[in-house]
Amino acid sequence: MPIEKLLQKNFDLTSFTTLRIRGQAEFFIIINNKQELVKAIAWAKAKKLPLVILAGGSNIVIVRKKIKGLVLKISGERYIINKNYLICWAGTGLTKLSKISALAGLTGLEWSFGMPGSIGGAVRGNAGAYGFDMSNLVAEVEAYDLIKKRFVKLKKQACNFSYRNSIFKKRKNLLIVGVKLKLAKGVSKEIKALSQKNFDHRFRANPKEPSAGCVFKNLEYKKVIKQNKRLAEDLAAKGLVRGGKIGAAYLIDQLGLKGKTAGQAKVSEKHANFIINIGKAKSKDVIKLINLIKRKIKHKYKINLEEEIEYF
Repeated sequence: MPIEKLLQKNFDLTSFTTLRIRGQAEFFIIINNKQELVKAIAWAKAKKLPLVILAGGSNIVIVRKKIKGLVLKISGERYIINKNYLICWAGTGLTKLSKISALAGLTGLEWSFGMPGSIGGAVRGNAGAYGFDMSNLVAEVEAYDLIKKRFVKLKKQACNFSYRNSIFKKRKNLLIVGVKLKLAKGVSKEIKALSQKNFDHRFRANPKEPSAGCVFKNLEYKKVIKQNKRLAEDLAAKGLVRGGKIGAAYLIDQLGLKGKTAGQAKVSEKHANFIINIGKAKSKDVIKLINLIKRKIKHKYKINLEEEIEYF
């Protein structure tokens, strides 16, 4: 099929992000395989249009009324299980992979059950929860290199994973198309039980309204102790340092910012590190709250919060 038949012009992206902020793509295409990806990239290059990649739509805030160029969404759910390896297409949902690995008696993805987003986006941002990160599981990543104009494979070490970061965030020329995860053998019943436990906790703790997930990264204790030793030691004494991290939500909550609004954006009263859309919030409303939180944290604690979400 000619790639032009898959293209859509002036496309509304609202329903493709979990925060439900309005935004329009000059051109939009949903990609389901490598062949379509290569054709779409070639089309954008021929038209001299910028290329913008949209993964699962979580952890992003659309800040432009109209995104120039071609917005490319990798979609479709495909996977293969080979012994204790799970090989999947980048568009496959995290929760889907958590379910099928549990059915296969493979442990490692229990923490991701109920999380929105795709495996491609999760690897790019080294997503994680409950003390686990994608980097714990990645064996290999396949990507399309826009500079070399070919598909390449990167072993885990070459991905340069760090807290909520990877080489794929730093090098925009690498577009993730596939991921190979190394899981471990386990008991299906126990895996399902832990997955459900994590899901239930997530359901209780997180708001139900549209959001982009956690707005800010949790703070690394070793960095905080350099910026505000007294605060770091006080939080450690209270048992609030877990896995070497200090929860951003706790500090935001201590400033009494739960329930704070700007337009129709609101700091969740359920989880202070979530900004929710309570109607038809605009990006400027969300950004206003983000900047307010950062200023108040800086003033009170002399530390800098860093966004986990990305501006799109």
